Amino acid sequence: MKPYLVELRRSPLRWWFPLLVALDLAALFGRSRWWIGEWAQTSVQAQIPSFYFAPVLAAAAAWAGGRSARHNLHDQMDSASRPSWQIQAAQLSSTLTYGLGAYLVGVLVAAATSWSTAGPGFLWPGYLVLGAALLVTFASAGHLVGSWSRTQFTAPVLVGLGSLIAIAWLGDPTSLGLYVLAGNPFTAASLPAVLARSALALAAFLVAVTLTRRSPLATEGGWPNPARRTGTVVCCLALVVAGAGLVATRPVQVDRAAPGKPLCTSGAPALCLWPDDRKYLSQAEAMGERVRQLPQGLFVIPDAFYEKGLRSDEQYRFEDFYILEGSMWDPAQSLAGSILTASRPKNCPLPDGARFTQDYVQSSGELMMWLAMRIFGGGRPPEMHGGPPGVDLDAIAQVIHRPEQIQLEWAKQRIDKIQHAYCG
Repeated sequence: MKPYLVELRRSPLRWWFPLLVALDLAALFGRSRWWIGEWAQTSVQAQIPSFYFAPVLAAAAAWAGGRSARHNLHDQMDSASRPSWQIQAAQLSSTLTYGLGAYLVGVLVAAATSWSTAGPGFLWPGYLVLGAALLVTFASAGHLVGSWSRTQFTAPVLVGLGSLIAIAWLGDPTSLGLYVLAGNPFTAASLPAVLARSALALAAFLVAVTLTRRSPLATEGGWPNPARRTGTVVCCLALVVAGAGLVATRPVQVDRAAPGKPLCTSGAPALCLWPDDRKYLSQAEAMGERVRQLPQGLFVIPDAFYEKGLRSDEQYRFEDFYILEGSMWDPAQSLAGSILTASRPKNCPLPDGARFTQDYVQSSGELMMWLAMRIFGGGRPPEMHGGPPGVDLDAIAQVIHRPEQIQLEWAKQRIDKIQHAYCG
């Protein structure tokens, strides 16, 4: 304990700790704020700062780990009364204390921010453990490189840049899954994946404190300490096994079981949400009312619409909606697509491919966007771009502000073209 306390007092991170906290909070609130009020999204958002300052922590660990080499202290460490690995562990632990401490401050701030609006539940620990494992893994790598380096600044800079590239290139959810970017209610962190990444962090820590440079005097005649040699080999093997487990436990997020009773709006059609998304219930109620206000007789309206994951049947995978980054625009598009699918002619044979002309594709795209904008409540959010090929979204946005009769005539023209494509 005494070496650890000494390292805490000597660590330069004691002066940089407020900056680490500021970096964590900037990543927490600077990226977005739509996560506030949802425990799953809050948990992911609290984890996200870890991959922003993991490179900083790796560079700091490399700087601290290289102190012995820069000052030629290997002889003193190898002849000390305490084993070398204990001294290294105290040094690395002090660096991690400041890094994980800043991370914990961000977690607590995120929890406090969502507490009053998120409803029952709390932070999801799996996502938070992922962030902590990422910090420990890269800080350990930085310490290992630093302990073998004699340069004061080159090693920390290279480690920091290398960590940044490694996290961006290999760490994303589609690669090694060292972190996640979204906390949709229909997915959760896989327990095997979390355990594998925690094992990797532990193995990296053990390798970092055992596989260190020794003094020339201690290395004369080979490795005189069999216990140290065995321990180092075991730790390295553990790191290899943990790395294999990392690959074997992808993806890091898996589907959740649907709740027994979803949260649905009143009236028909109903919009059903995951209970975790209760903050969107009032917006869903308004969307349901706008669906009921669509022109009578033109469309077939399903009895209910469901958020993704509430219906496990594979046939609903592309019909059910999900809420992207707090916006109801994507649900509006999904509802519009479901309405068009339900409204297709049922009394005509399936058309051959030749009937699906550009005119049909254009009409279907325009009609779907018109429905989506009406369901959404007028226009589309400015941050949302793209749409069906060849469809002018700005022109559609102008149509929905015209008198109802003009809109009906516009819609009927496109419905007739779709009818012709199916029935000839």
